[in-house]
Amino acid sequence: MAKVNDKELAVARVYSRAMLDLAESKGQADEVLDELRWLAGQADQNEGLLHFLSSPMIDPEQRAESIDKMFRGKLSDVLVDSLQVVNRKGRLGLLPTIAETYRQDHRDLRGRVDVYVETAVPLSEALRERLRSTVSKYVGGEPSLHENVDESLIGGIVLRIGDEKVDASVKNEVRKYRSLLLDLAEREILGDREDALIED
Repeated sequence: MAKVNDKELAVARVYSRAMLDLAESKGQADEVLDELRWLAGQADQNEGLLHFLSSPMIDPEQRAESIDKMFRGKLSDVLVDSLQVVNRKGRLGLLPTIAETYRQDHRDLRGRVDVYVETAVPLSEALRERLRSTVSKYVGGEPSLHENVDESLIGGIVLRIGDEKVDASVKNEVRKYRSLLLDLAEREILGDREDALIED
């Protein structure tokens, strides 16, 4: 998601919450989540689409017609109608941000927690389930794991849940020992110098 300011984020959240409330009332919250992800992905990959959605040079009525032609019958009416509202307000340029705030609010509604996991090798299914179970007990919600493989970690695991980070990687342990050894070496060198000065 492109960097947005606090005002844009707040505006996007107003739209995404209204969408989520409407979609949930119709039993389509999960479907709209998938559709928004797809649409935001299309806008990310296609500059022309994002320009079409966000350009003030395009007449909103013409854009509304195009939105209906492109998406009506392919995406849920809840989403297409919501896009039309956002279009009338001139805020379709916030679509990627709206998709992300919808995802966050949907996650909260379902009691899910985003957990970012980095490992040196892909997680096995058994380890993944153990991790889900442990994190679930810790956070009191259903964890959504976002996995990333980083071979530079050598081994171990790095977890990020909200603002909390747990780094139990071999790379981090090596860094700690390296720092400790450098500190000890520095003290040793300084100690030798002090002894030499005292002797002089």
